[in-house]
Amino acid sequence: MRRVALNVRCIETLQSLNSHHRPLLLRVGPPDGEQPPKNKIITSWRNVSLLLEETDTRILNNIPVNIETTDEINYVIGALTNHIATVVENSSKEVPATDSRQKLSKDVRVLLRAKNAAMRRANAYPTCENSSCARGLQRKVKAWIQEFKNDKWSIFMEEITPRHQSYWKLAKALKSDGHLPTSALRKPDNSFAVEEREKAECVADRVEQQCPNNSIHDTALSHRIEVEVRMKISLEPKDDLAPVSVDKI
Repeated sequence: MRRVALNVRCIETLQSLNSHHRPLLLRVGPPDGEQPPKNKIITSWRNVSLLLEETDTRILNNIPVNIETTDEINYVIGALTNHIATVVENSSKEVPATDSRQKLSKDVRVLLRAKNAAMRRANAYPTCENSSCARGLQRKVKAWIQEFKNDKWSIFMEEITPRHQSYWKLAKALKSDGHLPTSALRKPDNSFAVEEREKAECVADRVEQQCPNNSIHDTALSHRIEVEVRMKISLEPKDDLAPVSVDKI
């Protein structure tokens, strides 16, 4: 079985069975009366792969180029073993054995498996039907993720207290040296803008002053652009969805 780690408690031979081979009984699980471990070790194999690609290390540089004797072979084997063990140890961390993360519901897991299968099928056989099916499932997954984030944010805002660290981070950011105060907006009569509508009008007036109207107008260019836009609109779309690559999933 792949990706399955068995905790073998003991191995017993069965002498009562007559066979040309020696039958064994494997007892799996912790010993009787022993509590399961509270912590477990997880390893980032991606980080292990990246670290093993580095060849300019102290251990690898000490390995001789020409290996002739048995002692040199044993030294190289030991050096490589220690190097791999060190990389795995540095890429591992101890976490609680009980996962406190929220489990996905059964229908969501089925949807994710269907989306992944559709993406693999569309990548292997890039037909319109496979691509359309994959994009539809992708949209459903994105919609569920957005809904999950909204629910999580709503729960967080309902349970937040004034002692939460978010308030402290906000106050610290506002007191930092990088924060520049903004001057108050003034209306044309030099009075301060208080209402939101007055502030919006002041901002619009400033933008209008910075972006004056362009007096140069090319009639031929405008006509050509209008004709091209109308031609593009009149064409039937080849696909009702934008292309989506596997990297965007």
